[in-house]
Amino acid sequence: MRSSRFVSILLFCLVSLLFVLEIIFGSVDISLGELKDVLVGNQLPDQRKFVKDIIFESRFPRALTALLAGSGLALCGLLMQSLFRNPLAGPSVLGISSGASLGVSLVIAGGIGFGFSNGWLNQLSISFAAMIGAFAVMAGIIAVSVKLRDHISLLIFGLMIGYLCSAMVTIVEFGASKEAIRTFVFWGMGSFAAATFSQILLMAIIVIAGILISLVLCNKLNVMLLGEDYAKTMGLHFSQLRLIILLITGACTGIITAFCGPIAFLGLAVPHLARGLVKSGDHKLLMPAVLLSGAAVAMLCDLISRLPGSDYSLPLNAVTSLIGAPIVIAIIFKNARMKSWF
Repeated sequence: MRSSRFVSILLFCLVSLLFVLEIIFGSVDISLGELKDVLVGNQLPDQRKFVKDIIFESRFPRALTALLAGSGLALCGLLMQSLFRNPLAGPSVLGISSGASLGVSLVIAGGIGFGFSNGWLNQLSISFAAMIGAFAVMAGIIAVSVKLRDHISLLIFGLMIGYLCSAMVTIVEFGASKEAIRTFVFWGMGSFAAATFSQILLMAIIVIAGILISLVLCNKLNVMLLGEDYAKTMGLHFSQLRLIILLITGACTGIITAFCGPIAFLGLAVPHLARGLVKSGDHKLLMPAVLLSGAAVAMLCDLISRLPGSDYSLPLNAVTSLIGAPIVIAIIFKNARMKSWF
């Protein structure tokens, strides 16, 4: 217990540090003194007054988006791995991200939002389409979950839905214009920089609600890991808990994918990383570490992708994959001789 608290404190300090680094590093470096002056309302020199706009219009929203998205995806990954008792389950395993991609591809291929000044309507239409696609798949999964009591069958069904959506995306792309394909590819690279304050507020409401509900469910999640039959003998309403987990995962993954694109590996890798840090499968100890680790990894990946001091940037999904894939591979080898992952 004491060691897990120490880990959570260290992770909180790391998240705070990375949040500050997200604000001060970029194509234009900002000193800590300038950041302090902006926060307390002091006047900056005339030649540096643009720093305030950079902080509040670009860097702060981006850092906040990374924090929320990282925490939300990591939480979804933990819930999925606990529900399916499968170390390779993640927030995209039910085809929710693929549904969002399908919605975006249909809108982009149809040209909705193109040609408007500043691109705000274009971004709005893309985000709305991603949300519709994600929630449509989620609604289908929830409806099927009533019929499929076996959660492994539900997992396979979700994977097949994901493949179907991906196939439809390929068909849509085949008949789309070059501009539409380029827009879709850019969205698919992932980014924490596109969300507006109103979108961040909506994301925050959904992600924080999912976090609070999940914290309340920690005891039930611990019982669920013992197996469905044993959980039922303990009085756990397994189907009800599964529905709540699906709702949380669908809502959080859908809203994050809508505003940030399909972010790879965060939901899959971070729960394993947190388990290694706290050395426990108890959700009461594990969940805070997962939330903080998700925020830290997301901001670290975003910071690396921006190539501080350079005018260039890397695709966010390339960085998350470069960091996430080795973590998963290392954990697979570490646990190769273990009979159970949980």
